[in-house]
Amino acid sequence: MCFNLNEVRVVLSMKIPWRIPVLALGLTLLGGSTVRATPDFLPEASPYHAYVDSTILFAFELTPSREAFIEVINLGETRRCLSVDRIFMRTAQGQPRRFDSFLYDGRKSKLEGNPRACVRQRTRRRFELGYSFEFPEKVRKVVFLLGRLAYRLQPVGAADYRRFVGNFDKINIGVSSDRLKKFQLGVLYGKNIYGSRIRSRRVTAPFVSKGTRGPVTLLSTFPRRTEKARKKKKTGSLSIALKLDANGEVVEAVPESSLEFGLTERALYEVKHWWDFAPAYQDGKPVAGDHRATVVYRLRQDD
Repeated sequence: MCFNLNEVRVVLSMKIPWRIPVLALGLTLLGGSTVRATPDFLPEASPYHAYVDSTILFAFELTPSREAFIEVINLGETRRCLSVDRIFMRTAQGQPRRFDSFLYDGRKSKLEGNPRACVRQRTRRRFELGYSFEFPEKVRKVVFLLGRLAYRLQPVGAADYRRFVGNFDKINIGVSSDRLKKFQLGVLYGKNIYGSRIRSRRVTAPFVSKGTRGPVTLLSTFPRRTEKARKKKKTGSLSIALKLDANGEVVEAVPESSLEFGLTERALYEVKHWWDFAPAYQDGKPVAGDHRATVVYRLRQDD
């Protein structure tokens, strides 16, 4: 079945009551993914991770031949660049992994360790990643940082990933209308998106230490408020006591106060699953330690 963009323009311009059923029929015929992502999905170990919204799409893959690839479709109107040191990744065992460089852009020969991968507006590119760590077959958490935003990729199974990437060829990357972008992505992927995007703060600090120090918060997020908290116009802050293992993984998280309307639960979710910590060090060796996190809810973070 062909997806004719001119016909879509006609459908969108006609203010008639059967517009929604037409979209539903398109979703049924073209087939969306069986994965139904939510803003609070749990990270799970997988070789495949994906993200899509009306501006950018990411596909992350660890292959059986021990290669790592990122494919990017930039549907936005500005050039986007991802730095290799702004990729946060954890294995199934909680060990951090950092890539060394971008090696390949899918069209040219191997590059000499480019630290950034840039994609012009309305362009699609595929990059191979260089690494010097022990290659994991699966990873649990993949976060890409672009500016102040953290793009958290959804772990998916092999069949859903192939379907996700297969739909790339059906995307008209030349579309400039936000309305048409959302329509065509809705047809290809359904109403639910993969992954989530949220405001973040990154701290530039070494993960390891040759001496003695306490834990360090490397990546923190500003979670969106719950729907009920938004309606009640509730904000606030919450302190959470943490116990971290020698990898910097959260073993225990206990709120030292509470907020109404599900904000305490949302804060615990963010800190346990999406914040990133460097562990404490004792005489050059990583050790378990206590730490504290403060989650702040502000009105502007919901935008």
